[in-house]
Amino acid sequence: MASLHILRSGPHSLVIDKGRVGFQDIGVSPGGAADQHAYNWANRLVGNPANSAALEITFGGVELQFSHACRIAVCGANMPLSLSPANSAKQVNLWQSIDISAGQTFKLAAARTGLRSYLAIQGGLRVHQELNSYSSSPRQGLGPFNGRALKMGDQLPYLPVSQFAKRLTQQTPVRFVPNYQQPLKLALIPGYQFSQFSPQQIDLLTKQTYHISDLSDRMGIRLEGEAFATPPKSLESEAIAQGAVQVPPNGLPIILSVDRQTVGGYPKLGCISRLDLFALNQCRPQQTVQFYLSSQQQQRQRWLAFERYFSW
Repeated sequence: MASLHILRSGPHSLVIDKGRVGFQDIGVSPGGAADQHAYNWANRLVGNPANSAALEITFGGVELQFSHACRIAVCGANMPLSLSPANSAKQVNLWQSIDISAGQTFKLAAARTGLRSYLAIQGGLRVHQELNSYSSSPRQGLGPFNGRALKMGDQLPYLPVSQFAKRLTQQTPVRFVPNYQQPLKLALIPGYQFSQFSPQQIDLLTKQTYHISDLSDRMGIRLEGEAFATPPKSLESEAIAQGAVQVPPNGLPIILSVDRQTVGGYPKLGCISRLDLFALNQCRPQQTVQFYLSSQQQQRQRWLAFERYFSW
């Protein structure tokens, strides 16, 4: 078995897949890839099954060494890539497959745009599942290394490339590569508590531009802007869905993400679409977002098209 050696882990690197689905009733949040668009493309480029274990690398600053030859792909935030010793014939780029030789060192510098990149190895990382998922969950102690983020000296097993048929370089079509710097519009699907907010509050929500707070993380994205003067009072705690937009007493929305708590009592406007949540999880602090109202049917069609495309 080949090994991926972590020489430098960066600020926050995790083993992930699509998440630990079906355990919220026992208090386990799903976790998984914060941006499934980039994660799916990384696995697709190396021919992996859609839910294969990969790495989520936040901010960059990572250095890895591969014990055996393999094929990888890195998709997501614009992190400059380099190989040592360098491949003489080919440039190393994001959003395409990359052939790695035994013993090569691979570096990802600090992200220039975007926040998270996904590194997939052909055949997937050979780690054990816990509650039907490979994903690390630091808050819950689940997944590889008891859920913690990777650190220098860790090793992750993978299958060497000799066990796979040789393939030509694969590349993501340009139209599928996001621009992480453009302002983001979030489709809000109203929930059953939407009527508790006044028309003036909804008008304020949809007309203003919010900034992403420095306090945002994989649990939730906090927004900065003009607050609701008198938000609805907190309610009895209940289950919380991915992408839920809750409004705490300070009147500024929080969008709940993949590592969210499983229950909460703050009033909720509804949920943003899953595809918009993936894009939101690539936004850096102080980038801007706006809301617009949409319907469950419209966003379901977007999601089904996404699922069909990545059902290989």
